[in-house]
Amino acid sequence: MRELNWKPGQSVELNVLGEEVRAGPGGQPARILECSGRRMHLAAGLKVSSGAAVRLEWGGQLLLGQVLHADTGGFWVEIHHMLLDTGLNWQKNGWQTG
Repeated sequence: MRELNWKPGQSVELNVLGEEVRAGPGGQPARILECSGRRMHLAAGLKVSSGAAVRLEWGGQLLLGQVLHADTGGFWVEIHHMLLDTGLNWQKNGWQTG
């Protein structure tokens, strides 16, 4: 079984779904603080509210999740869907084979 590949402090691209992207097509930078089961703790300069749907992308991995709760150190996301190491490179204008 494939596993999520991450390191503490790893940089990721964060998009809050349903909101206008404020940082352009690349989304907002964020950092992974920890991961526990289906939950991930992130730090970002962007204020994210509880219940928001988010997309996280890094190193050939794509996660879709929902913000469980935000605190002063960041926010927790429950992972709902993962696409891991598929050999495909997705771009903002559509899917393309790698």
